[in-house]
Amino acid sequence: MDKKKIFIGLGIFWLVILGGFIGFKEFTVKTGQEVLFKTIPVDPRDLFRGDYVILRYEMSSVDLSKLSGALMFLVNDTIYGEIEIGKDGYGSIVNFSKEVPQDKLFIKGVINRAGANNVQVEYGIESYFVPAGKGYVIEDRRGDGVDAKVSVDRFGNAVIKTLLIDENEIDFKSIKAKNK
Repeated sequence: MDKKKIFIGLGIFWLVILGGFIGFKEFTVKTGQEVLFKTIPVDPRDLFRGDYVILRYEMSSVDLSKLSGALMFLVNDTIYGEIEIGKDGYGSIVNFSKEVPQDKLFIKGVINRAGANNVQVEYGIESYFVPAGKGYVIEDRRGDGVDAKVSVDRFGNAVIKTLLIDENEIDFKSIKAKNK
């Protein structure tokens, strides 16, 4: 096989991989149920990746003593959080398990730290990229009134659709960029 065919084959392979990744996220956004989660923004800037916000959620830290049954979780275990949407429209986790909940809205996470009575969980919605120079808007409101509108599909996969400040979508187009 000549080098040109190998090069074209590799190019097609990477396009399929990239298209599959984008298609997977788009499926979750289009078919998932919207849920609002209160967040705690942590850090809006990375020199190599640009402006983004690292988010934490109440559901990121699980107190095992409050769960029914004696569940043991190890690092890299998959955990399923059953979501209940309150009258205020915000989602909260009412139960965690190692099994996929049947006929209920749930979010899938992975244990990244495990202790005797507490585990830390990542759901794949811990970072959100923002236009360059505009992350300061979220940083200025760190821990106060910043929420995430998340789409959760029937498989428990989640994608952040947008961020909100005081229940209003952030319109990054109208925000002036600020150089740090």
